[in-house]
Amino acid sequence: MVAISSLLAALAVILTCQSADAAPIKKRALNASAPLASNLNGVHILVQNDVDSNTSKDAYLLLSNPRNYYDGMVACNSMSEGGYIYISGTAGASNLVTLLNNNAPAQAEVSAFSRFWVYNAVSGALSNCLALNKNTGTTDWVPCSTVLPTVCFNSVGRRVLLFDDTSKQIKVNTSVGQIQGWRDQNAFRFLGIPYAEAPIGELRFKSPVAKTPFISTLDATAYRGICPQTTEAVGVVPLVESRLENGAAEMEDCLNLN
Repeated sequence: MVAISSLLAALAVILTCQSADAAPIKKRALNASAPLASNLNGVHILVQNDVDSNTSKDAYLLLSNPRNYYDGMVACNSMSEGGYIYISGTAGASNLVTLLNNNAPAQAEVSAFSRFWVYNAVSGALSNCLALNKNTGTTDWVPCSTVLPTVCFNSVGRRVLLFDDTSKQIKVNTSVGQIQGWRDQNAFRFLGIPYAEAPIGELRFKSPVAKTPFISTLDATAYRGICPQTTEAVGVVPLVESRLENGAAEMEDCLNLN
């Protein structure tokens, strides 16, 4: 406990003693080429959810909309991934077959298919391409023009406190505008979405006012402010603890979906 308290105290000093003209910490810029979810028309993260958040898992992207082989690989590339390289007998291959047979959210979209496109190392050289048969766990050569769901790598790791890799981004259109988030090993994440106007200025202590539609794409790659829960009277260290635990600072502008 002493070591943790010392660490928090050091962090508090760093956060509170930055000079006024210090350069701000740069956030990762929104990726303008991030795919639009509606264009992918069905993308699912496949991962074994055993409630063990401390161990990295094999994770995959399933593009449920049927495409020919080449269009499937293009769709993988649009998400900054490649087609999954299926190597029979490996743990990753075995886990994929299990997940393809037990992915309830996607089953309604892919239940009619027993084969799924995986990466073909000799693309363009043959008229047939590799497809994984989920019933047998083997790959079959089928005409590349066949329309099937596609399996891509999901190469990003799991989310770790203070070390979010937000590079794999995706956009969605909503009734209030376009929102851009990201994915990790386990989930698509859209963070810090305002659901009301900021309760500051003339709106302080007033009933919430519905958020007006976003003019530009909303950056939903990081948490926004949470409502104050820690009094300043208890000191800086508890405020830093709150910031680390919640991933966001406490402030009045807190009507956000985090």
